[in-house]
Amino acid sequence: MSDKERDYAEVIRSQGAEFLGIQLGPHGALVLFSDPTSWTTLAVYELEFSPLAVSQRLQKSRQAFALVSHVQKSLC
Repeated sequence: MSDKERDYAEVIRSQGAEFLGIQLGPHGALVLFSDPTSWTTLAVYELEFSPLAVSQRLQKSRQAFALVSHVQKSLC
């Protein structure tokens, strides 16, 4: 693991997620991480990477899953 990846991993871990790696995308490099709460893989563009960006991405994902869960329960 490179120093840059270790830095990303530390920031991501501080937000309660797990660093997975860096992937080249069509619009730039993506920093990939997983959310142990929702069991999803998420990404933030490397140029936009910050603790706030990771936190916001996690929050949006968790809200989306809470909404889906609520809808599913109401259909039963």
